[in-house]
Amino acid sequence: MNSIKHRLLNNHIVLTEDEAETLSQPSTNHYTVEVKPADPSTSNIPETLTEFTDAITEFQTSYLGLKNTSPTTIFEILRPQPNQLRFQYHAPTKRLERKIRLHLSNQIPKVGFQEGTTELPVGEGGTVGGGFLTTGYSSYHPLRYEFDSPPNNAVVSALHRHATQSTRYLIQILFKPVAGHSLKQWLWRKRAYHHRNYLKKEKDSLWRTVQPTRRERRQAQEIDDKAGEPRYRTSIRFLVINAADYTPSRVKELAGAYNTFENPETGQYLDAVTVTRLQRKPFLRFAEAVGQRRFSGWTRSFQTSAKELAALLSLPDKQQENIQYNR
Repeated sequence: MNSIKHRLLNNHIVLTEDEAETLSQPSTNHYTVEVKPADPSTSNIPETLTEFTDAITEFQTSYLGLKNTSPTTIFEILRPQPNQLRFQYHAPTKRLERKIRLHLSNQIPKVGFQEGTTELPVGEGGTVGGGFLTTGYSSYHPLRYEFDSPPNNAVVSALHRHATQSTRYLIQILFKPVAGHSLKQWLWRKRAYHHRNYLKKEKDSLWRTVQPTRRERRQAQEIDDKAGEPRYRTSIRFLVINAADYTPSRVKELAGAYNTFENPETGQYLDAVTVTRLQRKPFLRFAEAVGQRRFSGWTRSFQTSAKELAALLSLPDKQQENIQYNR
């Protein structure tokens, strides 16, 4: 039954002229800045951007702390052409855009900036589809956040200029600080601490009680650390353009580059979900949400700590022909 349903669902649509024109010029009030990575041959690129992530975070609430009004920031890796790979930030305020420029250059002194673009590389007769990344287990289990080199090296390697040359990609990471005292956050912490306590306690077997293993104690500590640290609502979306029937395969290829974030201690990993629908409108709404840089209903969000997010935002330190470095 599931296989029949899968064959009936579409994984992409072909754009008309009007649809392509609307999507290529999305309406957004964001301030966009393109980042030109520092030349790895002359610069020391940090593995993760912990200092930068901490510095640009703005916790904001309203209604006596019940509503989270913190700004949503967007990081993107865009390949509009095989020979061009771009890194961009979108900020809802000019103040936050200035903070991005300032604190990214503080952590990576030789990084460069120029005006970015909000345009999507779509055209009449082209196809559009995509997918999400979501955590395999409850998000109180942390992803991997300690690396010997920037983890996004694997992502840009999957987007080198010889890979799937007819396909255009947009990887979009939205993140918003978790603030306030909502019921949803209270439940998240309650579940996290409940699982932490379960891992730490003695467990009954048929003949005796069993002490928690060393791995269970480490897992409990990881969960405890994440639940007690600042966190971010995070969403990772893929927009895949001109891949037609290969759209699900392209989503899986991109998802494979994020396997490096799997945490061997907690077992947490990122799982891919391809957008599949019967009708055209859901695909257009998904592409519009990506173009307008908003969470909307088209997200599979999860919570990350500052350390996890800093790894997801890393800039590459590998030489690649389709990356324009700041020289």
